[in-house]
Amino acid sequence: MKTTLNQFNSNQENSYDSVVVGGGMVGAATALGLAKLGLKVLLFEQKAPELVWDDATPFAVRVSALTRSSENILKNLGAWSGIENRRFQPFVAMNVWESGSENKLAFHAQEIMEPNLGHTVENFIVQAALWEQLEQQPNIKINLTEKIDTLTLPAGKDFQADAVLMLDSGRKITTQLVVGADGAFSKLRQLASIGLEQLDYEQCAVVGCVKTEKSHQNACWQRYTPDGPFAYLGMAQEMSSIAWYLPLDKMQWALSLDDEAFAREIEQASGFELGRVIHVAERSAFPLVRRHARSYVKPCFALVGDAAHTINPQAGQGVNIGLLDAAALIDQVSVALRQGRQIGTLPMLRKYERQRRGDNVIVQRSMEFFDKLFAAEFLENFRHTVIDLTGRSKLSVPLKHWLMAQVLNGREEIPSLAKSSKPL
Repeated sequence: MKTTLNQFNSNQENSYDSVVVGGGMVGAATALGLAKLGLKVLLFEQKAPELVWDDATPFAVRVSALTRSSENILKNLGAWSGIENRRFQPFVAMNVWESGSENKLAFHAQEIMEPNLGHTVENFIVQAALWEQLEQQPNIKINLTEKIDTLTLPAGKDFQADAVLMLDSGRKITTQLVVGADGAFSKLRQLASIGLEQLDYEQCAVVGCVKTEKSHQNACWQRYTPDGPFAYLGMAQEMSSIAWYLPLDKMQWALSLDDEAFAREIEQASGFELGRVIHVAERSAFPLVRRHARSYVKPCFALVGDAAHTINPQAGQGVNIGLLDAAALIDQVSVALRQGRQIGTLPMLRKYERQRRGDNVIVQRSMEFFDKLFAAEFLENFRHTVIDLTGRSKLSVPLKHWLMAQVLNGREEIPSLAKSSKPL
């Protein structure tokens, strides 16, 4: 059964406080947060997610490792209970090592007195939990039928003018703020004439779910190999999500393997860390490309999530920084409302961009640094020594604790929604 929640009606007025384009995890969170501020919101999405849950639902290909900040955002938006009512898995440890070495760098939640280091959740479950909350917001309308043809933004310093969206039906929508949350290939970013910086990693990620003969121990396991990292992320029912990084020219080979051959390759890539692979679920693959919009904002316009940036998916930070984008934008809109100002002014939106752009660059470059560090053959002995010393030396404990806290909670002052007990 598909949801028909709050669907847009052609007889309704065509002026909204905000229009959000893209109803994935980040777009749905943005629309929900803006609506909870009392704004009248129109959300564009091509297809509504399935909201009816069945315990027998197959495990999905795409998952995210949600940090504490993301957990808080979803809790404060009222969506976390929808995840708990479906399927999720907390993980309490992360283990990192390199092929050819027996030494592991281990991070444990108990070391920093936390109950866990995050949760592994299938992306469609996060989206469904957010859409359940959208259903309860009468000031959100969902447009599943029309598409945006053109976007006209105010020119110059005319802060009082609205953005104008022309739809393929000929209908015109006006709004104070358009939010582009329509993914890596964002049409809204193109319509706003915002350029893009790109770097092709010449790698792919093969993802899916498997079951292994040994327990994942509620942990994440990442092994660096000459082809790239391989990771197990523990999931419910003793399933594990895999992220297998390969040179791009091996992508079709990996997808062409039958389940038996695929299982054997996974065992080799993991170094048999969790024993044999006894079940293979659906899998897919995608090229890895770093993208970063040259600007996140224009008058009456802002980009969030993958529409603004994509990163190397190591450590699963993509959706987490996207949700922080959403929370930071909601913060700035909230300030503008309290001050009685228009919500789409360029000075306000630039505050959002300054808050998020630098942090996103740090995450992008950090993932690239680790990838290059473990790819360099001449650093092999150095890496083995560092991992060994970090694992055994008491001097390294404060550094490990700091790293875990940074990944779990954020690297700088975080938005209000990312803090505990800050519901809208």
